[in-house]
Formats: sequence, structure tokens, C-alpha cells
Amino acid sequence: MAAPLEIRNSATGKIFPAIGPLIIGVMFGFGALRGLASGANSGHVLVIALLALACLALGFFIARGAFDTSVKVVLDDNGFRDRRAGDVLVPWQNVRSVRLASGGKGAAMLNFELTGEPPDEIKYSAVNALSRMLPFGKNIVHMEISSLDVQGQDMIEAIRRLAPHVAVEG
Repeated sequence: MAAPLEIRNSATGKIFPAIGPLIIGVMFGFGALRGLASGANSGHVLVIALLALACLALGFFIARGAFDTSVKVVLDDNGFRDRRAGDVLVPWQNVRSVRLASGGKGAAMLNFELTGEPPDEIKYSAVNALSRMLPFGKNIVHMEISSLDVQGQDMIEAIRRLAPHVAVEG
């Protein structure tokens, strides 16, 4: 029995995407303050202030994941479990193939092709909303990996070790 691979959030994978909205929020905030100081229309200043608050809130929402140290994804002998997408075990015998979406170290997505439809917990999770809308790929489970503390190639190697029957594409 191989040891399970427990994967957590990456601090840099969460902090760096938060920098953009925070910078934009600060810029809108300074714009709102300058508008107040110059006597601009209060309606326009309010809109700019609300945009600043929205950008800052988005930045802090994204950044808070960097401090979440709980296990997000588990790969073991039984299958895989993504706590961000339904937190249900998908047995390896239900997985036909896996593909690293963009290849190399910068890959952002693992796509698992299942032999049937995914469990309802995954199918109706928020991270799988796109698959529900598109007419194809109903048996594909998408796992975002760019915010995790392991690289895509390491996950592929773990899948090869844990489930040698699963075809690895790309």
C-alpha cells in the first residue's frame, strides 16, 4: 500500500494572483480621495469608492487561501479526492485517462476522463460549472492545480504509481 499524497494550498499560488486586484483597489481608492479633494460629483466618487472596495475585497478573498493549511487534494490507492470540488472519492477504476492541460511546470489543470459521469457532488460543485453548461465533456473532471503546493508533473508521476492502468495523455 503506497502512502497517500496529500496536497495543500501554495502560499505563492494564492498571494500572487491577489496582488493585481489589491493594486487596482488602491488605485481606485486614491482616485476616489482625489475626487473628494477636488470637489467632483459625489455620485462619481461613490462609484469609484465602491469599485475600490470591491477590488480590495476580491484581493483579500483570494489571498486568504494562502493561510489555509488544510489538505485540498488526496491521491491514494483507492482514488482521488478534491475537497474543493465535492469532497467525494473517485475510485481509480472509474478513471480512464488523465491529461495535464497545458503541459510542463506551468500547467494549471489536470483533466480526468471517467468511464461514466462524475458523482453528483462533483458534477454540481461550483468549480465544475463550465462542464454543466458545455454540450461535451460530461465525463471529464477538471482539477485546478496552479494554486496547490505540488507541480503537475509530480501529480502525474503519483497517478502512474498509484493507478498504473490509467492512461496518461500529453
